[in-house]
Amino acid sequence: MKKYLRTVSIFLIISMMMSFAACATQKEEEIVPEYESELGEITFMGTDFIFMQSNGEHSTGEDYFGYVIDTEFADLAMERVKEVESKYDVKINIITGKDIGATVQNETYAGAVSADAVQAASNAISGILRAGLLHDLTQLSEYIDYTDSEKWGNIENLKPMFWDGCLFGVIPASWPILKYRSMDGPVIVNENIISYLNETDPREFVEKDEWTWDKFEELMPVYNHINDAGDEVKALYTTVHWLFRTMQTTNGEGIIVQDESGEYRVGLHEDKTFEAMATGWDWAFGDYSSFVYIDQNNNWTAMLQAFLDGKSVLTIMNGTDLLGSENSIAYQMDNFAVIPFPRGPYGSNKTGLGSTITSTRFCTSIPMASKDPAMSAIILDAIYEPLPGYETEKNVIDYLRKNFFFDDRDVTNYIAAYNNIYYNYRHEGLTDVYISINSSKSMREWLDQYAEADETNRVKYAVNIETSIDDLFGK
Repeated sequence: MKKYLRTVSIFLIISMMMSFAACATQKEEEIVPEYESELGEITFMGTDFIFMQSNGEHSTGEDYFGYVIDTEFADLAMERVKEVESKYDVKINIITGKDIGATVQNETYAGAVSADAVQAASNAISGILRAGLLHDLTQLSEYIDYTDSEKWGNIENLKPMFWDGCLFGVIPASWPILKYRSMDGPVIVNENIISYLNETDPREFVEKDEWTWDKFEELMPVYNHINDAGDEVKALYTTVHWLFRTMQTTNGEGIIVQDESGEYRVGLHEDKTFEAMATGWDWAFGDYSSFVYIDQNNNWTAMLQAFLDGKSVLTIMNGTDLLGSENSIAYQMDNFAVIPFPRGPYGSNKTGLGSTITSTRFCTSIPMASKDPAMSAIILDAIYEPLPGYETEKNVIDYLRKNFFFDDRDVTNYIAAYNNIYYNYRHEGLTDVYISINSSKSMREWLDQYAEADETNRVKYAVNIETSIDDLFGK
């Protein structure tokens, strides 16, 4: 059997040169070490593999690889890590609690990167990504097939990881639930309150394609009521940025749209999207504002507790606060429904459901200056093979129905929200208007105020990302 050899120096010198030389325009043939022996086996001879993770979420709690401790998925993940350690003769060490962006940057400049792989939310590593401190995974496609969306995530999930014609991160999409936790925008219904009011289950409006802005406006004064304790219950509890970013795609336009000439434009400034934004303004500050509670501090964590406390019939939630931890709705609430956001006149209950990604969670990358990027790719690919018993999406859907949701329609609505998700470019500054909107200006005035900055960020970020995707996947 051949011994495992680290070809560190040559490999890293070539890799670093490639990264800092705009990989989109100069893709040199990369030298990567070969590991396969005559027996078809790979051994890393007891090497330490440092996997640095920072998977902090809105809902807190102890986790293992993103799963609540002492649950089936956490146990399966632990077993998988042990299997990979044994198969490849490697010791996998999980490091948490560090600022990954700062750590990788400082250690790279110091010439000693400790992590063989890193995992964090996209906004936490986008800085080092664009500084060339992460490895272009398209150069490691022999080990990580980034085109396999079932295993490594769809393009909307991966958008913040594209840059200069390269791809610098993937997500463990084949592991149950993790990919859904990046999703913002599903509407959660307190079904106990619906029964108390003797009202139609909103799931039925979705089924009949009647779940529209007009329908919700009709129901707002019905849902808004005084409960038996004498407390006012709002129709909807949300924050400004949750309301507007959820509403943006519900009238038939995406976050980034491509015109006939092929130019990528910001959907926020298109006519159909303006209609959505103007309707949102009316709900937050206009004719329907008495039925909608807007947390003026933009405290998204307060939304979760307020909903659990029965302060609203509906709320807007993200994947983690719905089913990601022991503090989430699924762990604390005994009767809820999941539906899409109401649609506008140009929208559809099959596309543009209000679901967006503000920051892609579990982005998994390899530092450019790690000791052996090819080894890292091999280990990551082995770890993130589908977990036993959950090899297909149907297995996962069946699990969701059995353990988290109360109705088949909840699963259907939740999966549809994921399949129609958009990356919203919030961390690239294209939707800064979301966090500023108040009643002091009209919606048109707010959008006009941010138009110049949005155009700057469109050119700086969106065009680069979208054309990088075109380069790698075709238009």
